[in-house]
Amino acid sequence: MHPKQWVKNLWLVKPEDLNRGRGIQIFDRPREILNFISGSDPKSKFVVQKYIERPLLYNKRKFDIRIWAIFSGDNKVYFYKRGYLRTSSDVFTHDIDDDNKAVHLTNNWFQKNMEDYGKFEDGNTLSFEDFQEYLNIYFAKRKFSVYDHFIKSIKDIIIDVYLASKDKLNPNNRRNWFELFGFDFMIDE
Repeated sequence: MHPKQWVKNLWLVKPEDLNRGRGIQIFDRPREILNFISGSDPKSKFVVQKYIERPLLYNKRKFDIRIWAIFSGDNKVYFYKRGYLRTSSDVFTHDIDDDNKAVHLTNNWFQKNMEDYGKFEDGNTLSFEDFQEYLNIYFAKRKFSVYDHFIKSIKDIIIDVYLASKDKLNPNNRRNWFELFGFDFMIDE
């Protein structure tokens, strides 16, 4: 198979009821996805998501951006002042070797079990200021601003999520309620 064709057809299959990267499978052929799902418990539900094959990398490693937000009963969205980047412990490749999902999954629960956890950044995390320095060095001509170009758009998306889901957030009509969410974002090339 030609490498370009392979790269353009990666898929993530995530169990609907798990978190922290548990149970995530990566496939490169739709038939493999169907075989996996049909071989699973009939009551299981999955999210099938197209893989971002050309992610923006930090020092050749995959990362995501974690933002914390509170949706409240007073129809407001509050953002924690500081988000952060969660980095992989290994150099990015398109290989889907089950023994090295650390290349693809950047969440801390998964990464903390890897041999190289913390080798590059303490706790595999970076501040927005660290990310800005990286952008200033490697993308100087583009003049990217973490806050103006990325975080502003991310906050707009989170507000859209709130607006799309607000009628389902408080089914028991509790007073003075709130929900805390961790949102993860990736930037592609």
